[in-house]
Amino acid sequence: MKFMVSRKLLYKVIAGVLLISITFLIYTARQGGEDVIILEPPEDENVIQEVAEEPESDVLPVEERFIIIDVSGEVKKPSICKLPEGARVYEAVEAAGGLTEKADTRNTNLAAPLADGMKLYIPSKKDVAEEQKRTGETPGSRYVNGNVALQANSSSDEKSQLININTAGSEELQKLTGVGPSTAAKIIAYRNEYGKFKNIEELMNVSGIGEKTFAKLKNSITAE
Repeated sequence: MKFMVSRKLLYKVIAGVLLISITFLIYTARQGGEDVIILEPPEDENVIQEVAEEPESDVLPVEERFIIIDVSGEVKKPSICKLPEGARVYEAVEAAGGLTEKADTRNTNLAAPLADGMKLYIPSKKDVAEEQKRTGETPGSRYVNGNVALQANSSSDEKSQLININTAGSEELQKLTGVGPSTAAKIIAYRNEYGKFKNIEELMNVSGIGEKTFAKLKNSITAE
């Protein structure tokens, strides 16, 4: 039995097959490309779309702390200086403009740490010479609080605490270490006979006061 197919129908079948083939090829080609994702906005208006951000660091920023120092003496710009916590004496000197030509830091520990509220006094060459004469100590031989050795000498308040061997009475003289009523009487008698003490070292001319006793007294007395 033979089926007769018209040429026109055959052409339609061939065209349909070609169309299907082309459609398949185009679909396959698109599948090989990049995926395109369409995001639809959330239905709930209160939902906030998350945006990718860099993770926050676990290290918190360090808050810098400061100290306030009163810098005076032989510096070019005596002033109240604000310095980072942990600053040293030399940094305070730099903040105050540096040293003057008269400054003498042989008794000053420039590497000493500073504390908030400290008063830093930089002595002059004259201050150091007077301190050496008063105490007998050579410059650079001692430090006070990592600061200067001359603050006591330059401070009128501390000077007033010294006992003046030229004006003190018996009761005041007995406040000195190793000085009793008998020694106090000898000091006053010497003063009445020879006049005022020219310096504190002259006290060793008093009977009963030798070098050892004087060594205990020298930082507590004055002849000025």
